[in-house]
Formats: sequence, structure tokens, C-alpha cells
Amino acid sequence: MKHPILTFLLVITFFINSCGILNQAGEYERFMNSIFTLKSVKVLELGGVDMSGINDKSSFNAGDIMTLTGRLFSGNMPAKLMVEIEVRNNKDKIAAISGIEWELLLKDQVYATGQVDDRVEVKPSSSRTFKLRADVDLLKVLSSESLPQIIKVVTNINDARELKKLGVELRIKPYYKSGANKKKYPGYISMKP
Repeated sequence: MKHPILTFLLVITFFINSCGILNQAGEYERFMNSIFTLKSVKVLELGGVDMSGINDKSSFNAGDIMTLTGRLFSGNMPAKLMVEIEVRNNKDKIAAISGIEWELLLKDQVYATGQVDDRVEVKPSSSRTFKLRADVDLLKVLSSESLPQIIKVVTNINDARELKKLGVELRIKPYYKSGANKKKYPGYISMKP
């Protein structure tokens, strides 16, 4: 008598797990068929100088200019970037993934990579914006640029001309978890401004 109950419980457990995996696969498929847009690229910090509230070159104080000049002569100009992605789900069911591997390219070279292991969920017929942080050395991208040119680029970074000059491209590889395994998208989804 105990064996039929045990067998029944195992069948129910298997069925519930199978439904969960199929549901994840469907959410993943809908996510992959969503529309992706690179919304913005913001410089949060440049060479140790906080960029919040800095709109143009006249917003820098003398200390900021000295710090950035020192960085320029040292041969590196670290920048902390915030990249915003919008995902638009046009389907009538939730689109979701378990995480994302990403690469930030500037002038066709990978300058930053990362991974987000959080579930990203987009409700039916709606969009969601999420953010990725990246650290890059702008002097490796703008190797022949002067400090005024670097400041112009970072204060106008969402200007299409400046983004094209930097050759900004974001590539993402979404995945979902199936038990202990990750099912990854076979290639990358590429986004350019």
C-alpha cells in the first residue's frame, strides 16, 4: 500500500518540476523575442571626479581640472559608466530570464564584462529598464585626445555623434536556470545607440 502512494508522490513531484521548467523555457523564449534598446550611457565618475551635477566643461571646478589633468599625465582616465537597457515585451505573457552575461564594447574592443544573476521579468505588453555598471579606461579608447576633448565626450555622452565616436556597443547573453544548469542564448544580442 505504501508503494503506490510513494509512486504517486514521485509522479506528482516530477510533473510539478517539469511544468516549472517548461514555464521557465516559455518565459525565456518570450524574453529572447522582446525588443531591446540601449537607452542611455552615463558617466558617473571620471578620473575620481563625481560627475553628478556636471553638465558641461564650465561645471568643473579648479580642483576637478587638476585631478583630471593629473590622471591624463599618468596615462589613465578611469570612468565609471551606467548603461541602461530597455526590454519591451509585446507578448501577452511574462517574459523573464534568470540572469545576463554582458560585454561593453568601445571601438569594436571589449572594455568591460560582467554578469547579473538576478531574475529580470517583464510583464505582458510592457517594458522594463534595467541598469548595468561598467568601469573603463577612456584613454584606451580616446588615446590621442586632450583633456578638453575627453570632457566634451563625457558631458555629451548621450549625443549620438559622441556615442558613434566611442563606438559604443552592448552585447548581452541572457540565460535561465534549469536545475543546477544554465541554458544560455547561443550568441549575443547586440545593441548600439
